[in-house]
Amino acid sequence: MGLMLAAGLVLGASIPCDARPATPRPPPESPFGVLGAPVLDGLVACAEGQVPAEPSPPPSPDLPPRTERAADEHDCAAQGCWAWVGWNDRRPLRGAGARLSIEAPSVTGMDHSLAEVSLQWGRADHDIVEIGWEVAPNRYGDGAPHLFVHRWKGGRPCSGPCGFQRWSRRLWPGMSLARWRGKELAVGWMLRDGRAWAWVDGEWLGSFPIEAPEVASVAQWFGEVFFVRPSPRIPMGNGLPAEASGAARITSVCDVPQGETACKVRPERFPRLSEPDVYSLWTASDGGFRYGGPLRPRPPPSSASGGTPPATGR
Repeated sequence: MGLMLAAGLVLGASIPCDARPATPRPPPESPFGVLGAPVLDGLVACAEGQVPAEPSPPPSPDLPPRTERAADEHDCAAQGCWAWVGWNDRRPLRGAGARLSIEAPSVTGMDHSLAEVSLQWGRADHDIVEIGWEVAPNRYGDGAPHLFVHRWKGGRPCSGPCGFQRWSRRLWPGMSLARWRGKELAVGWMLRDGRAWAWVDGEWLGSFPIEAPEVASVAQWFGEVFFVRPSPRIPMGNGLPAEASGAARITSVCDVPQGETACKVRPERFPRLSEPDVYSLWTASDGGFRYGGPLRPRPPPSSASGGTPPATGR
């Protein structure tokens, strides 16, 4: 699609824009008022009916081989290993959201560190949509946090957009969030009319077409690291342990129950830690938690997670 210049909302500013893809209109009202005001200030916008032109990401080189015992020692698959810390909840729900502190952990090579909100449904809960921020030099070509949007279908990660149709005039998947490090970014998902709609910073970002009922079975809110070679020492969040007052945080954790339209904050969910000797979680009193590491060990998590499967990043 050819590029064009469209006038921005800031006087004298312009950004490269494309025509908005043909897509159903987003839900008429947002369930995420509880997540508060936008924080991504200073952005310009495309004209009505257009979306920001998305730059092509750098090519991803092949991952190196893992050690023979990696799968036995950690949560590993063919492409590498994951560790995560957060909350999950299993109930019939239409959406989920939270505010994520935007961090910039030091990550190199093909590893990544992220924070996200996800919804899961389908056989073995293997259909997943994810949204949040991610530091992944191999994917974006720098060490900055970027807006992360991703999907799994039948337990397999999508490569590329996977049918995501953009809607926002000022935001796009993969955009750099480096300017807003330390602020809290509102993100969420809403299932409606055969689509999973992504909510970011006070507006609808876009949607994936889905073949599923408009009810998910699992929501998760978590920080995650991906590492090619054990043992995990990638900074999660901002690298501080959850006990530290300045650790990364996920706040206003909410879900949209089946049959309701507003996202509901609950005081606590089920904890989920895959590497408790490295990364930690600290529950706050406002429907959220701090997380991170790997600076100090933590005791094993509660068994109250009830076997809810983890949602992982790409």
